[in-house]
Amino acid sequence: MLLAACASAPPRPSAPPAAAPPVAAPVPSPTLKYWPNRDAIQSACLNDLEAMGAQFELIGQAEPGRGGCTLENGVRLLRMKAELSRPVEITCPLALRLMEFERDVLRPDALQMFGKELRRINHAGGFVCKRMTGNGARVSEHGHGRAIDIWGFALMDETRVSVDQHWRDRGPLGAYLRQVARKACDYFQVVLTPNSDAAHAKHLHVDIGPWKRCSI
Repeated sequence: MLLAACASAPPRPSAPPAAAPPVAAPVPSPTLKYWPNRDAIQSACLNDLEAMGAQFELIGQAEPGRGGCTLENGVRLLRMKAELSRPVEITCPLALRLMEFERDVLRPDALQMFGKELRRINHAGGFVCKRMTGNGARVSEHGHGRAIDIWGFALMDETRVSVDQHWRDRGPLGAYLRQVARKACDYFQVVLTPNSDAAHAKHLHVDIGPWKRCSI
């Protein structure tokens, strides 16, 4: 009993170290959407595109194809303020430029000239791997998703405006086409029309490539 009384008491277990306070995750701005795996420039473009009311889907970056075609920062544009005749795959910067062109030119000019809202933009496509018209040594801007071909428009009463049929029309339909083509030169690097060459007899080509040409 004396030996037991003299024995040391067992050590008390030490308290676990205090846990570090959790680090709060960054909270995105309520006015901006967070786009994972995108750099700052791409994310800013996508945020601007969304803020302008575009409906779109992200598409993966296309690796350089056999013909040298690429698609970086691409989106599938589903709808602008007006309808699109079908979704179109283009770069985000071109989609943003189209939204600005629609807002500033296509819709207000239609309302001014016809007294009716623009309902639909009819186009023949954006990204497609092909060579440049008239210069087969270069990839077309379509091959980088930086171009779109627009062949016409429809108003809310389904009045059709067609480049093929109305470009040289002396009435308001032709005047609308020629006016928006002229103003397009302030928004796009290249604007090609039926006045440019036979390859563009039925549509307006607009792009944001590195060259500058306004052929209306």
